[in-house]
Amino acid sequence: MDLYVLNAILFGLIIGSFLSVCIYRIPIGKKWDEDGVEQKPEEADTSEPKVTLLSPARSFCFACRKQLKWWHNIPVVSWMFLGGKCGFCGTKISVRYPAVELLSALFSALSYQMYGFTPTGVLVYLFCAALIVISFIDYDYYIIPNVISLPGTVLGLGVALLNTYTGWFQYPVVPKLSAALLGIVVGAGFLLLISEFYFRLRRKEGLGMGDVKLLAMTGAFFGPACALYTIFIGSLLGSVLGILLILVSGRKISQQLPFGPYLALGTICYLFVRGGPFAQLFYGLTVGF
Repeated sequence: MDLYVLNAILFGLIIGSFLSVCIYRIPIGKKWDEDGVEQKPEEADTSEPKVTLLSPARSFCFACRKQLKWWHNIPVVSWMFLGGKCGFCGTKISVRYPAVELLSALFSALSYQMYGFTPTGVLVYLFCAALIVISFIDYDYYIIPNVISLPGTVLGLGVALLNTYTGWFQYPVVPKLSAALLGIVVGAGFLLLISEFYFRLRRKEGLGMGDVKLLAMTGAFFGPACALYTIFIGSLLGSVLGILLILVSGRKISQQLPFGPYLALGTICYLFVRGGPFAQLFYGLTVGF
């Protein structure tokens, strides 16, 4: 195996461990409305130590609250060695933790293979890492917090502005400022139109504003082509996998399903399967802006 690919995998595993922390800690003690806006929390429970994204700094067991040793935190390996249980109290640890680490490693390796060790490769991987966090939070809570999507949109515009004047990032994978602005309008606007159409047809909300803001962030980072491709592939995957999930789990067809993970899959397909006919069709829309 290429030494650089191995390093990319190891880097992805390490970052993946932090992503699991984000997935668990960002929603703790928070309440959101349907648009992803954080609401004023209820009176705090002082019987438990306050947990935030950065505090406590070290990982701990959710059951016994003991701080984990360093050998409990080796990505994937520790989970397998401990049999998927806490090293102190024996409480079962979800398979999600090594799964997130492996997903992160996969996207890190793919980013290196597709874009090399370049600013574009690093940007693509970090965006995929954010999509992992967004997808799992949306799956658990049916929400995409503004704390991720709104700063992400601003950061995407900053990257596009930087690319306009420096050309540091591969164009048109990473757009210039005009295409990034168009990406926000196209991504968020198109999804808003779909949401409004669904509401008028069914008289109930079909898409949350969190999905709209996620598309705005996607458009800011990767332009209108990626935004449209994400909607197209995300809707296709959402329909197929949603029906399969209903058949397998027995959910009702009217029951809410998170759309964020499918949008994330659409973006990932765009970034890593650009050679496909559909990707090329949408990809060409970015050129010229």
